[in-house]
Amino acid sequence: MAVREFTGPDGRLWRAWEIRPESIHPITRAEDYLSECFTTGWLVFETVTGDDKRRLCPYPKAWARATDNQLVSFLDIADTVPVRKLMAERQLVNDPAGKTKPIQVPPEDDKLDITDIPVVRSFKYPGGRLWAVCVVEHPEDGGPPALRFTAGARYLDLRPWPKDWVDAPEPRLIEMIRSAAPRTPSVPPGGLNRRRYNDPPSGQLEAR
Repeated sequence: MAVREFTGPDGRLWRAWEIRPESIHPITRAEDYLSECFTTGWLVFETVTGDDKRRLCPYPKAWARATDNQLVSFLDIADTVPVRKLMAERQLVNDPAGKTKPIQVPPEDDKLDITDIPVVRSFKYPGGRLWAVCVVEHPEDGGPPALRFTAGARYLDLRPWPKDWVDAPEPRLIEMIRSAAPRTPSVPPGGLNRRRYNDPPSGQLEAR
């Protein structure tokens, strides 16, 4: 996935990446308003600080070879995600007691967009394995909805998850799948650090 960085007219640093049509699979096409985006894909613009995000659909297929000035012109015509909606899409309620108050989005800002339509994304994990990811409303464990990553017969569920996963760049999807299945640090017996797996414990090195 190509990711371009450029500076906007106001001096902010932006990143741009595309969501290709071959990597998205709508669960339903009933929403005609966004049907073209599922056919052509879309271009995402986001500031490095994450405080501004925009989407362009349709978009120039040669965008990755565009000059910085051309990217700025694409940015100018892209649809802006309202700040309150952007915050709501990214909110993670990590406490089961519900101490985090949900962000309320004004009706005028709560317009239908990509994140509101059921969709399946597919991406390659480092090493080449192909994963699919989508929201599962009724998991087998009877728990609340989850963002499910599936590869063959294996699946991993993430709760909670950012709603804007739909147009997240692949590196961010990889971060999400890793957080769904965190690795347990491997500690040698006795908690002793070794430079190599067959080194003797520290302090017991053989004289050479």
